[in-house]
Amino acid sequence: MRFLSALPLLFAVGLAFAQEAPVPAKDGQLSPEEIQAANEAFVAKALAGITYAEGTAQLPGGIARLELPAGFRFIDSADARKVVVDLWGNPPQQASDLMGMVVPAGESLENPDSWAIVISFSEDGHVSDSDADEIDYNDLLSQLKEGNRQANEALKTQGFPTLELVGWAVPPRYDKQNKALHWAKQLKSPQSEEDTLNYNVRVLGRRGVLVLNGVAGMNRVADVEAATPGIVSMVQFNSGHRYADFNEATDKKSDYSLAGLVLGGAVAAKIATKAGLLAKLGTILIAAKKFVVIGVIALVALVKRLFGRKSAA
Repeated sequence: MRFLSALPLLFAVGLAFAQEAPVPAKDGQLSPEEIQAANEAFVAKALAGITYAEGTAQLPGGIARLELPAGFRFIDSADARKVVVDLWGNPPQQASDLMGMVVPAGESLENPDSWAIVISFSEDGHVSDSDADEIDYNDLLSQLKEGNRQANEALKTQGFPTLELVGWAVPPRYDKQNKALHWAKQLKSPQSEEDTLNYNVRVLGRRGVLVLNGVAGMNRVADVEAATPGIVSMVQFNSGHRYADFNEATDKKSDYSLAGLVLGGAVAAKIATKAGLLAKLGTILIAAKKFVVIGVIALVALVKRLFGRKSAA
């Protein structure tokens, strides 16, 4: 299972064996050959009919387009949902806002070791980058780790597996010219021998942020990081939607800045303002289980930052 939790694909494949697997042997155990056949059948069914585009790809809503350089392919929103839900095993609600997916031309989605960029848009107002030169990312990491600790306590209480924030896999960096912020976290799960990579790219626009999430294992962090400049440069906001098109007199301003994006951004801010933290934690954990663990870690840190700022005002 991958996407937000970025867990191994084989977990999702295992869930499908009950439907896809050949009849078991007499002792009730599948042979390695039967397991392999079931795996291949499941993947083939999940990827059936998926098409790839090259060149220019318009994103839904007319907000932005991708100018894909050689070596990258685009999967539209409908097919991206098939990958995220049918192949990676995420619940449909996790894929409802997908705008598409970018995959390296040399990577095959059939391979559990492959990586991809999943795209969505957060329309929560114009994000100011005025704090770009003032952010203490070590302090943000400390806040995230404290949020991680509190989130894990809540997860244990609810009976869910925990996820430890090890640190930055790639420290946050802001590209002022392209209005793009990117960073990556290294996460460790007691249920997995391999650490998880949570790679994030946020490109600022007039009314919100284009969200590009890297889906990969920690062993691919160098590949994703090397590809990031090309990924950022392919994003082109259409006229009227660019960061420079912001109209202070008419356009909504976001409640958070660059630091807030790292701490959880719009999702965490919405949750914090709509309900009490502990009550909401229980609700979203029951509804979405481990898929929101990473978001919960950021949520705790952002809530403390927002509430602390309000108290100091």
